[in-house]
Amino acid sequence: MNIVKLATIALRNLFRNSRRTLITVLVSAAGFAALAILAGYMDFSFYGLRELTVCKGFTAGGGTGHIQIFNRESLQKEELFPLQYGIEANEKIRADIESIEKVSFTMPRIEFNGLISNGDKSISFLGLGVDPEKEAGLIQYWNSLEKMAGKSMSDAAYRQLENTGAYGVLLGQQMAKTLNAGVGTDLMLMSTTVDGAVNVVDVKVAGIIRGAMKSIDRHYLVAPLETAMSLLQTDRVSKIVVVLKQTEDTAPVGELIEVRLRSQGDEQVFSVVPWEELATYYYSVRDVYNIIFSFTGIIVVALVFLSCTNTMLMATMERVREIGTLKAIGVSNAWVGLMFLFEGFFIGILSVAGGLVFKYIFSVVINNSNFKMPPPPGMSTSYLLKIFSAVEFLPWIALLIILSTTLSGLLTLLKIRKISIVNSLTHV
Repeated sequence: MNIVKLATIALRNLFRNSRRTLITVLVSAAGFAALAILAGYMDFSFYGLRELTVCKGFTAGGGTGHIQIFNRESLQKEELFPLQYGIEANEKIRADIESIEKVSFTMPRIEFNGLISNGDKSISFLGLGVDPEKEAGLIQYWNSLEKMAGKSMSDAAYRQLENTGAYGVLLGQQMAKTLNAGVGTDLMLMSTTVDGAVNVVDVKVAGIIRGAMKSIDRHYLVAPLETAMSLLQTDRVSKIVVVLKQTEDTAPVGELIEVRLRSQGDEQVFSVVPWEELATYYYSVRDVYNIIFSFTGIIVVALVFLSCTNTMLMATMERVREIGTLKAIGVSNAWVGLMFLFEGFFIGILSVAGGLVFKYIFSVVINNSNFKMPPPPGMSTSYLLKIFSAVEFLPWIALLIILSTTLSGLLTLLKIRKISIVNSLTHV
């Protein structure tokens, strides 16, 4: 007996009890589809969370962009006064960086804090000084992502801030509620200048926005760059944010920016920090999701393995006389066991084929059903559920399913070794 003939017999054996084979294949196919859909959801979650980190962020510092540039001393030393280690002459630096082909645009930001008051009540704020037009451009970057089509963000708040003038501000929803403020309300900002003096500016609420995190929303404030500079009495900025045409170019462009900055011969020494080093929340969520997805995957594979094992053991018990006959004509236990391994392998192949069909059908249904997921822990906004194709994961999932169905035949070897020729031939 050769391998080809043995494989042919194994394939024909699958149709001897077609109903049981069909049920086993359906269970295994459902396992493949479940893992594939899980991989698609995982791919969607990580991609969306990555781009959301770049565009909106999960701190009072706003979206990280793809790369941020700091005065190196600001990362190594504690500032004695606001913007002590800020970046000077940022226009020149930004113009040089924007000349790089893969860079879309750059924008300056100032991080500051202080007190905001409506005259009767004062609360602390975490402020972000921005260029409204550039920040709107960061939202447009999100809206241009093909994979996130249908999940657009509105840049109306930043456009409104731009139209309101230098002393307009955007407030987080919880902050606006605490101050009983609405669009058009006059407020006062109080902070410490770079010289250590206390300064106050009058501002007008240009719009209300929702922060990504609930804990930040009650202290979140966005102001035009001119307002922040006027309040702090400075012309420096905290950092320069670089937005690329696509996230995958972060590493090579970061290296090129470092070369450009060193070649300027400026007295300031800069640190070029990619978004990955600023995305603490992203990696925390990703680690949790990886554990959940891995645990779920183990359970699914175990169910597929046990289902197929049960089928193999039942087939062994039904074919005791056949196995005895094969052994009587000189077929070894190893060859008989290999026949069952082939049967498990073919069940795996059929399961993968059926699983691909199930995965496609369920993905289409889910992606067109507009299922809304609840906000992740700590966040304030829900999101639509989508399943990505996750093509890069499918070969590994297929291999996992085929291995589990194939190896399920190993337990039959123990049973086959115990079957004696004499007893098997009289088995009823």
